[in-house]
Amino acid sequence: MRSRLTVDVVGCGEIAQIMHLPFLLERSDVCTVRAVCERDPHVLKGVAERFGVAAAFTDHREMLENAPADVLVVLTSGDHAPLIHDALDAGMDVFVEKPLCYSTRDAHEIARRAKELGRTVMVGYSRLFDTAFDALREAVSGEPGPVYLRAEAALPMDYYYRAHLDVVRPLDWTPPPAAAPQWGGSWEYLRGEVLFNLAIHEVYCLRVLTGVNRPELLTASEVLDRRGVEVTWRNGDDLHVGMSVLTLDTIAGGYVEEFRAVTASRTHVLEYPSIYLKHVPARLTTTGLRGDALVTESSLGSYVSPFKAELDHFFDVLLDGRPCLSPAEDAAHDVETLNRVWAAAKDRREGPDLR
Repeated sequence: MRSRLTVDVVGCGEIAQIMHLPFLLERSDVCTVRAVCERDPHVLKGVAERFGVAAAFTDHREMLENAPADVLVVLTSGDHAPLIHDALDAGMDVFVEKPLCYSTRDAHEIARRAKELGRTVMVGYSRLFDTAFDALREAVSGEPGPVYLRAEAALPMDYYYRAHLDVVRPLDWTPPPAAAPQWGGSWEYLRGEVLFNLAIHEVYCLRVLTGVNRPELLTASEVLDRRGVEVTWRNGDDLHVGMSVLTLDTIAGGYVEEFRAVTASRTHVLEYPSIYLKHVPARLTTTGLRGDALVTESSLGSYVSPFKAELDHFFDVLLDGRPCLSPAEDAAHDVETLNRVWAAAKDRREGPDLR
């Protein structure tokens, strides 16, 4: 019989309430949520009561000092390096929502320490646990070159896709559009929001589809006053990759996220819905010749949420010894790529020849 793991959770925001905490409670056969941690006292109290968690903390260090659990689930926004190191110091395995961290040096150090200590640090790369993505990866891997891959995302303010969900929010919270953040206009917005919060999905999917950890960047530029980014890279003469990620400050244009693979014989298009639309599957469409006819076939991915699937995989890694599909070692490559893209886009905009 499999043992049950104890779990501490740090970060009780919207994605934690909508996805991770419900799915953790569903896995009561393998885990017990021992404690939650959140800086906002009102949110902390509401989440602890809603999900029936007895221990609640506003400081993760106090939580870890108070008989740390087997596992730390990190669901805060921003840079996760300090939290991960504190968990490793406490002898815990870690599941961390993307990004792993912001610094390339920190990313490789986390991967090194996890290996040295014999601990698992798994990054929440939800797209990798979608069956439609598996189908695309299998299709592309069986295609001879040349191959052109294109990732395209136009992402509205996601509040409109989650306003229908019941979430405990801070007392001073004001709903958009009155409280909408300023869109674009700074390099930190491009780095933190566009790249490390959003484009990271495209980057890790393209890494897995191509098998290239450190791509040769051809172009990288910011779009519409740093509201988005355009990037191209390649690997030899037979693989060319393009990526475009744009943020929108309204719902105008709807939600668009797709991966397109064009080969000598077929075109594959994988379309994703907003992650906040639960149980709406991704769709993979393939077009190619069959005899003398041009045939288009379409299939849906699993209705099981990839957020649930990735947590199931995490527990399989810890309890059954399965290889981790998104370890810190792999995520470190993505952190490096994102930083290289950011630096290249900044140099292009602010270089001497463009001033």
